[in-house]
Amino acid sequence: MVWKRSTACTRPEGITQADVSSRLPMDRCSSFPKKSTSGTQPKHHRRLKTMPPMHWPAHTVCGVRSGRLTGERRSTVTISGNSRAARAIRRGYSLRILLVVIAIIAAVLAILLPAVQRAREDARRMQCMGHLKGLILAVHNFHDMFGQLPSAMGGTVGVANQGRLSGLVDLLPMNEQSALYEVIQRGNVTGGISPGGVVPWDKTYPPWQVRQELLECPTADYPHNGFQPTNYAFCIGDVAADIHQLPKLRGAFAPGLNGRFKEITDGLSNTIAFAEIGTAQQRAVPGQYVVDLPDNILTDPAIALRTLHSNQRDYRSDTALSQRGRGYHWADGAAGPGLVNTILPPNSPSCAVGGKEAVDGIYSAGSYHPAGLNVAFCDGSVMRITSDVDCGDSTATPPTAQDYADQKLASPFGIWGALGSINGGEEIFEDLH
Repeated sequence: MVWKRSTACTRPEGITQADVSSRLPMDRCSSFPKKSTSGTQPKHHRRLKTMPPMHWPAHTVCGVRSGRLTGERRSTVTISGNSRAARAIRRGYSLRILLVVIAIIAAVLAILLPAVQRAREDARRMQCMGHLKGLILAVHNFHDMFGQLPSAMGGTVGVANQGRLSGLVDLLPMNEQSALYEVIQRGNVTGGISPGGVVPWDKTYPPWQVRQELLECPTADYPHNGFQPTNYAFCIGDVAADIHQLPKLRGAFAPGLNGRFKEITDGLSNTIAFAEIGTAQQRAVPGQYVVDLPDNILTDPAIALRTLHSNQRDYRSDTALSQRGRGYHWADGAAGPGLVNTILPPNSPSCAVGGKEAVDGIYSAGSYHPAGLNVAFCDGSVMRITSDVDCGDSTATPPTAQDYADQKLASPFGIWGALGSINGGEEIFEDLH
């Protein structure tokens, strides 16, 4: 606080010396010295000569109100230009303080944002697992009603749907879609639609345009291509050849075959029923697959790894990809759109041999969840499988129907392959649940 002697206090006209002396002590307003009648100065004047100069508070003023001198504080008149009132008016945030505040806010956001993103991803993963639980529950209801499991691919052969319908169509009544299922099965003879519906890639067929939210993973993004996608595919085990004409089940499901729970001798809790697949996002691996590859990949699945870009997340630019991608439509049961084999690790490349969709090949599970995917087991449980799960020897030849026709055959693809087979006799010592 700075004190200064006031020079603004002058005796106004009409105010006597007695009025000034009575209202302002001499030691507070020395501008009005009282003359001594005795010829000597008062004691307090003598003290002023020896006392240091008096400094007035910057906020104290001497003014006139109603013709009388007052000693009150007034904010409209200031004694000095650098008074506290003047400084208060000019007070504000400096640029340095603002920069510090911004830096603190940025640091807090940098700490909290990853945690928020992890929380959101955890919520999406839990929602995805809930969808898989609903799907495997529908399979159990189907088995209780018909005494068998649905076929991974079926339908009516001929010009109707060419036998390409996914087993997800048969599960519609178990997913509260009975009315839609009846429309598909009834057909429309007058409109030229046979019972069982048309081919799944026909965009003009109204039932194929019905979205199935239970079949969608909240983490995936969907291309606007006129189809209704799915992120869940039937598991056919560790087979790669003749997968559309298998004479015997290797996994829980297969095109044209209806299994039973009692045939799964490895245990329902150790056998995968459904696994996640991605949807097409440019050249990203989880939602796409390479087409028209030679058949040598059926004896050496590791060849599929050569189609990867150096970033290990996309396919190379010189590889031909499917026009629709994995899971492009929930009604298509062919291998490319709707099947999974447990040969290569999760989020590995998928490759079709000698064709586009309903052909042999390596069809890997994949998702857009970080470092793993969700699978549903035949006992109704759902769990997350990481991308580094034990997959054995990726260069081994996948078993054929003749190899496991009359005997139990352990999968050469580690724990991942063992989880796909229904009667391989493998012993799984890891606590997967």
